[in-house]
Order: sequence, then structure tokens, then C-alpha cells
Amino acid sequence: MYETLVFWVSNIFIFFGIAFFAYSIYEAVLLGYKRYKQGYIEKVGTELNRNFIPYSPERFYRNTILSAIGMTLVGYLTFDSVLFAILFCVIGYFLPRVFLWFTARKRAEKLEVQLIDALYVLSNSVSAGLTLPQACEVVSKQLVPPVSQEFGLLVNELRLGVPFDQALENMAERLRSNNFDLLVTAILISRQTGGNIAEIFKKLAESIKEIMRLEAKIKALTAQGRMQAVVLGGMPFALALVLASISPDLMQPLFNTPQGTVILFFAAVLWLIGIYFLRKVINIDI
Repeated sequence: MYETLVFWVSNIFIFFGIAFFAYSIYEAVLLGYKRYKQGYIEKVGTELNRNFIPYSPERFYRNTILSAIGMTLVGYLTFDSVLFAILFCVIGYFLPRVFLWFTARKRAEKLEVQLIDALYVLSNSVSAGLTLPQACEVVSKQLVPPVSQEFGLLVNELRLGVPFDQALENMAERLRSNNFDLLVTAILISRQTGGNIAEIFKKLAESIKEIMRLEAKIKALTAQGRMQAVVLGGMPFALALVLASISPDLMQPLFNTPQGTVILFFAAVLWLIGIYFLRKVINIDI
């Protein structure tokens, strides 16, 4: 009787110990997930606001999770391989961020082109007797997005009482552009030392036009190298598809065996290293 009682009591303690441990793990995982979700939403929300994209960060996060789950199913059902399921899951997870990055890059390129027009408007406005804040307001009203959005946000900060120098630095921090940094630096220095700010704007516009001309020339000269990078980067995948269509049985061990998984892993690492060095060769900064 005593041994039976000890047996059941010990089993009850073991059960509650396991349950408490499982609950602790659950709470830790849930807390980590909530912190990760909050950080992800805040980071994405900052990027969306910076690029004036009217999209909810919470919805963006849900779409990211759905994209990862959907791509996981596609990878597993298509290749019947856990490795490809994980690979497609990673692709699906980063796919919305890639779209956001591509949208932000297109907007940044458009901003660089519109900056020249903004500099001429600023120069003409200052020459007409307007102050710099008033000239910035003229830019926000006369030009089109996205440059009008950035100068409009600058004007709104000034109306809220933010100092002009601080508002300019905030704009430079948002845009993270070398050419806009030149504009902000020129304005700040001219406000401290004086000088013909209208002429400075015109000279700066000519300098940026020359920089853009050189960048276009370099892009044309490196077009062949960039095409070679695309061909070399896509060749392993094209070759794998050709071999899989010619002899599927010979390609199956590459996806369904541990040795094949190791080979694919090292091949992917070497492919990423090659792409990295190719980008270093063909990307030239002015």
C-alpha cells in the first residue's frame, strides 16, 4: 500500500513537473514571438512611412507569414523534398521585403532625378526674395511626388516648430542619399557663413547632373559584365532543370539523400560567394 502511494505521488510530481516545463517553454516561445512580431512591424512600418506607402504594417506581416507558408507547400509538393521546402519557405518569407526594397529603390532613383529640378526651383525662389523655408514650400507645391512629399514633410515639421537645420537633417536621415546630403550640407554651411545661396544651388545642380552622367556612362560600360553575372548566376539552375528533364532518376539522389543535401548546401554557399564577388566587380561608386 505504501509503495503504491509513493508510486502514484511520484508520478503526479513528474507529471506536474513536465507540464510546468512545457508551459514555461510555451510562454518563452510566445514571448519571443511577440517581441519578434513587434520589432518586425515597427521596422516595416518605418520603411513604409519613409517611402510614403499607404500599407498597414500588420497586414504586411500577415502577408509575409502567408507567403512563407504558401512557398513552403509549393516547394514540398513540387520537389517532394524537405530541403526545397525550407528553401522555398525562406524565399517566401523574404519575398515581400524584396518587393518593398525594390519599390523603395525605384522611388530613390526618381528622387535623385527630381532633385535637380528642386535645386533650380530653390535657386529661382531665393533669387526672387523668398526665404529658404518659403522656397522649400514652393518646391512642395510646384513639383510632383516623391520630391514634393519630402519637402512637404519638411515644411510640416517647420510649422510644428522644428528648427530649420534639424528639419533638414531629418530629411537627410530619411533619404540616405549622397546627393541630398550635399544639398543639406550646402544649405547648412551657407546659413552659417553666408554667400550667394541661389548660385550655390545652381552649381550644385550642375555637379549632380555631371555625377549622374558619369554614373550612366559607367552603367553602360559595365552592361556586358552585368549580363555575364546574370548568365553565370542562372546557369546552375538552368543546368539542373535540363538534367532533371533528361534523366530525372539520376537527379533524385541529389534531393533525397543526405549526401545530396550536403552537396547542394556547399553549392549554394559557393554560388552566393561568387555572386557577391561579381557584384563587387561590376558595382562602381562615383
